[in-house]
Amino acid sequence: MRWRIQLAEYDYDIVHKSGVQNTNADALSRIGSVGALERLMEVVSDPVKKQILYEFHDSPLGGHRGMNKTYRAISTRYTWPKIRREIEEYVRQCKSCQTNKILTPRNKVPMQVTTTAERPFEK
Repeated sequence: MRWRIQLAEYDYDIVHKSGVQNTNADALSRIGSVGALERLMEVVSDPVKKQILYEFHDSPLGGHRGMNKTYRAISTRYTWPKIRREIEEYVRQCKSCQTNKILTPRNKVPMQVTTTAERPFEK
């Protein structure tokens, strides 16, 4: 990773060498292939869904991040029908989130016209 960051400063082209021709393959030559191997895992059973929701929302690493961030984190790895709706319901039913939720006031105080100060420290 250190070499990848250092090489990012330079303008260069990576040329593919297949099989036997590539005798000095290293981690940098495999960076593109790692992302191609990662696929979404289809989740079917309810206990597995509950465990995933717990890990990404309630656990200390989950951090009660809210609906949108929890959805983004889960959807990068897992998928199932009506995933967004189930995450919304799970977060809405989280007692910790509901008790610690910061509610913004719906009614704001109307603006008032004030007089302008004519001298320093007048107000």
